[in-house]
Order: sequence, then structure tokens, then C-alpha cells
Amino acid sequence: MEPLVSIIMPAYNSGNTISRAIQSVLDQTYSEFELLVIDDGSTDNTVDIVNFYMKTDSRIVLLRNPRNLGVAASRNHGCRMAQGEYLAFLDSDDMWFEDKLEKQVSFMLRKGCDLSCTAYAYAHPHEQPSRDKRAYRVPESISYEQLLKENVIGCSTVMLKATALNGHAFCGDYAHEDYVLWLELAKAGKTLCGLDEVLTGYSYGGRSANKFKAGKNRWIIYRRAQKLPLPKAIYYMACYILNAIRKYKSLRKD
Repeated sequence: MEPLVSIIMPAYNSGNTISRAIQSVLDQTYSEFELLVIDDGSTDNTVDIVNFYMKTDSRIVLLRNPRNLGVAASRNHGCRMAQGEYLAFLDSDDMWFEDKLEKQVSFMLRKGCDLSCTAYAYAHPHEQPSRDKRAYRVPESISYEQLLKENVIGCSTVMLKATALNGHAFCGDYAHEDYVLWLELAKAGKTLCGLDEVLTGYSYGGRSANKFKAGKNRWIIYRRAQKLPLPKAIYYMACYILNAIRKYKSLRKD
């Protein structure tokens, strides 16, 4: 019997993009999933769109926060309500290629890892991603030290064992709360693996678009969340800057 995958999708005023995200889930060649959409106090037509899809597919569940709580709290809510052996995350402005779940479940079963991520293609929010352009590749195995140098894990590419989250959660105290959780899991000895196939379309130009702010947030993670000594924080910050420049140049090239 194929394992159930619980897909966690936080949504806040996502009326312009969420249809594509949901449809990319429904188009999956792997059918053993539930899609938990967590509405975080939207004031647009997000809930109407989700309700429309719910009428067509019983695997879709809408959860609603009592007020706007933020993406970390929304993901944690979804994780608590999930029934699956595996958890997968998809932001409401991203999308999956149709074989994403099938290939990643097979990869997880074969590798026996706690968490896996995939390669992904960059695209603007209203542009159709292509597997052949603007691809971000991922290494086969991912260590804590590698993650400190560069966050190679795109949140919308992640699948993990539900049991791997025992004692762990997304922390809303930091920007890039997903990155803090991946670091936590790696530091706790969980096995993190990369499936280097482009299976996800990632929308860029969102929270990470302001490079100065992103750099400041990374420094806060190094010093406060990870409590790195100053020399180590400086070293990893230099690595982060160099990798950010490389990523930016690759996007410009395409």
C-alpha cells in the first residue's frame, strides 16, 4: 500500500496564484495524498477558490486560522492536523511538476532518509516554469555545515517523515523560518538528502527579493538561532554572500 502524503499549503491573500498551486497537486501521478490548505486570515477570494476545488476533490481540506498568525504558525497547524506518513510543503505561489510526488516518495523509500528536497526551476509568479531553464541543483546529501554555507533546500520541494518533526516545529521568531527548521533537523542528526531532478517550480521575487534584508536575516539566524561564535558567523556569512552572488548571476544569464 502506498504511503499517504499530507501536503501543507499556507495561504494568505493568494487569490492570484493558488489555483495553479492546487491544480499542480491534483495533476500528480501519485494519488495517495491529502491537501491541507491553511487560510491565514485572507481578505481576498482565496477561500472561495479553495472551496471550489474542495467540491471537486475530497482530498482537499480547508483549515482556517482565527486571525492572521503568519506562515510558521500556519505550517505548524497543518502539520498537527496531518494524517500522512510523509509531509510535503507547497507554498501557494509555487507549483509542482506532475511526477513530483511519485518520484519523491520512491526516493524516500529507497534512501530511508528523514527529509528530502528536489531541484527546482525559477519562474516569476505568473510564468510557467520550465525544467530546462533557471534550474537550481541540489547535492545528494546535505550536512549541517553545508546548510550553514548555503540553504540548498527550497521549502516547496521538501518531503519528510512525519516522525522526524517530533520535538521540532517552524519558529515564527525568525524570517526564513523553514531554513531554521532544516538547520535544527540537521543538527539533531536527521538525514537530509537531495533528489537532483527538477520537480518543483519556485516563484522568485518574494520575501527574498530584498538582498540587504535577506542578508541581515541570515546574520540573525547565525548569531541568535544557531548561536554561532562571531568568527564562525563571519565565515558562513561570507559563504552565504558568495553563493547569493552566484545564484543571482545564474538567474541573470537565463
